[in-house]
Amino acid sequence: MDLNDPTTLAVLVAAVVGLATILFLVLKNLRSSNKNRVLLVGVMDSGKTTIFTQLSQKEAEYPTTTKTFTSMVENRITLRIKDKERKIIDYPGNDRLRQKLIDLIRSRSLLRIVFVVDSAAFSKNARDVAELFYLVAFENTDKVPILIACHKQDLSLAKTEKVIRNSLEKEIGLINKSRAAALIGTDGSEEKRATLTETGVDFRWEDLKKQEVTFVTTSSYSEDFGIYEIASFVKS
Repeated sequence: MDLNDPTTLAVLVAAVVGLATILFLVLKNLRSSNKNRVLLVGVMDSGKTTIFTQLSQKEAEYPTTTKTFTSMVENRITLRIKDKERKIIDYPGNDRLRQKLIDLIRSRSLLRIVFVVDSAAFSKNARDVAELFYLVAFENTDKVPILIACHKQDLSLAKTEKVIRNSLEKEIGLINKSRAAALIGTDGSEEKRATLTETGVDFRWEDLKKQEVTFVTTSSYSEDFGIYEIASFVKS
């Protein structure tokens, strides 16, 4: 084989490029096939575990009882959907477990994220909810779809989806601003902390480039607001 022959060299280059492309596609498919986890996340008492319990039932009916799980331990179930599996993870809302949550999101094994908000307690928890969502969205470098479930809509104090959407928008903008103003170290450098977007307090949901974020209103105990949207999101 004459490597100085232009024709031979061109054939070799084409072969190498072809093999590299095939290898890339195989690795991509393997990586995609490993992404079968659905994360349920939210602040404490948001209703995640009730949703988790409901999803674990064979029939998506309203549970007559709610099983109590340990709040410091994540709960897992595996659902078989046709020929695929979905591993549902109900992650505790305790602040002390945030680093492990970051590790889970960074594992690149997530297919979907369901972010559960207690609509009835949203007024007092708005900042905490926004900070947790900020963390989840910031670490979600794979840009897996996020469904924000405005839960407990059957309660009289529940805020509407529009109110929650607008309030989170405002809070995320303020977090952007505070993070941009904070120094990473104490050495006097002007390097800023990374922010979710570069829009500061003018944050809008559409500023999350290539990130699919949708809102639904849900309740585990009302026929008007079932968790069917969540079940559909999980199965898709």
